[in-house]
Amino acid sequence: MTMNKKRWIVSIVVLVSLFVASDLFLWSSGKVGMFNTAKRVLSGAPHVTLNGQTLSYQGKVDFEDIDAIEEYADSDEGIPLYKALHTPPSPPWIYVKHEHTTFFRYNIPKAPWKM
Repeated sequence: MTMNKKRWIVSIVVLVSLFVASDLFLWSSGKVGMFNTAKRVLSGAPHVTLNGQTLSYQGKVDFEDIDAIEEYADSDEGIPLYKALHTPPSPPWIYVKHEHTTFFRYNIPKAPWKM
């Protein structure tokens, strides 16, 4: 292997390590990391903030029974947010409508030791 190839490999490993380390730091401080943001953007889900805090994207969910959810609040951007019926005032999952019965699922990020 030539020196130039080794330098490229080391550079890529260092760059990936920095991304992983910064994402772990963000996750440990209760913030939304870069990998979560990339996953949200690739899925087409909107950026949602509630009371100044960015919500963590958790995927899509399909509700067979549309009556199982109720309107919860409006996001800071004015997007209507939903929660499942009979959940506490601060629900574990917050939903944003995508299509008729398909919703994007979010949660409020917390530091790992506060979960």
